[in-house]
Amino acid sequence: MVTEKTEKNVDLRNTHTFKIDKRMPYGATYEGTFTIHRPTIGEKMKIGVLEAMELGGMNNIDNLVSGLAHIVTTLDVIVDDHPIWWEPRKIRDVEVIQAVWENYIEYLNEFQKPSEKGGE
Repeated sequence: MVTEKTEKNVDLRNTHTFKIDKRMPYGATYEGTFTIHRPTIGEKMKIGVLEAMELGGMNNIDNLVSGLAHIVTTLDVIVDDHPIWWEPRKIRDVEVIQAVWENYIEYLNEFQKPSEKGGE
């Protein structure tokens, strides 16, 4: 049985807040705080649908475009709070998107089971 207290604990565990500070060689600065959450099963399905829509249903897309579509649509769903400048489709510097994505992946890795090989 899930109690109200348990639900609150789950919500706290399923969100993550972090900061990025990216300074581009040409002078642009992207800094701010993001709050993200682990996607639910329904949200994972939504990400897949949004990704397909982003690609116009095409399958012959190069890996870069396909990867960016996956990343941007995932971030559309899992980013709960962000700096005012955050509009991933308008950002020209992939390093900024990559910084947010890497924080998300590191956060997801915290939920992976430790390897059973070698007692780790």
